[in-house]
Amino acid sequence: MKYTPLDIQRREFEKAFRGIEESEVRTFLHEIAGEWEELLAENQKLKEEILDSRERLRQYQDQDRIFRETLLQAQRTREDVLDGANREKELILREAQFKAEEIIREAQQHVVEMEVQLRNLKMERLKFLREVESLMDRTRRHLQEEAPDVYVAQPPTLNLEGLDLSSLEDPTQPPRHL
Repeated sequence: MKYTPLDIQRREFEKAFRGIEESEVRTFLHEIAGEWEELLAENQKLKEEILDSRERLRQYQDQDRIFRETLLQAQRTREDVLDGANREKELILREAQFKAEEIIREAQQHVVEMEVQLRNLKMERLKFLREVESLMDRTRRHLQEEAPDVYVAQPPTLNLEGLDLSSLEDPTQPPRHL
């Protein structure tokens, strides 16, 4: 810019016969008008740039707000997903614990049933052995009576006397080892 406001205030024109030189004043006014026009155009351009910058700033602020909201929503969603996963994990663990306890109860019940079956089998074995012993005694007596000279008496093969057989008769009692 060629002229400052002080230059314009202090500018003096030469005196002519009839006052101020008109061409000089007009030239000065044209220069001032041109600079003033440039200033107005530049001012308008700067105003437009300011408006454009403000609009971009507003858009950036909107985007920033949207990004922040999106980030908060993503964090909430992450927390919700983690909470859901933890609840599901707890549920799965409880179900697994329940199933494990059920399997253990079934296994314990199976063990009890197997013990009852084992006790019953021992009772049947003992009953069978008694019957075989009885049969052998009857056969021995019969042979001694019918052919005493051929048959010589032998001691019994199984001694059932002195055994505690009371637990074998109640299947609800825990088994005793024979």
